[in-house]
Amino acid sequence: MSKEWCYYELKITSQSPSLDKETLIDTITLKRFISMALQKYHGLFGQGIEYSIMNHHNQTAFIKVSQIDKSCFASAVTLYVSTEDLYDHPLVALLEQETSDIKTLSVRKDDQLWWKRECEEEEEEEEDAI
Repeated sequence: MSKEWCYYELKITSQSPSLDKETLIDTITLKRFISMALQKYHGLFGQGIEYSIMNHHNQTAFIKVSQIDKSCFASAVTLYVSTEDLYDHPLVALLEQETSDIKTLSVRKDDQLWWKRECEEEEEEEEDAI
């Protein structure tokens, strides 16, 4: 049975260590970055791509995307360079991890709680599909 979801660790960065120290990305800014990227590179179809932010802390986010939409999502967010409408300096996204099995996603100790919950939910979905 194939996995239904693809999981990403996404890092939003200015690619300048000095600017990154000052850059605070809240959830609204993260969602706007992703939605602007999807719209720019995939138009209306991009806006329709469903994704879920499983966890977010400053510049790092863990995102869940359908396997069907994973290539559109990954290409849009990695090609997009934000304008100053979003933040006071341009930002880009780096895909730090990509996996179709959440259990292989490498997370920090303080991310264990939400990660375990997501693993349990995926197991339940797999059991329901059988």
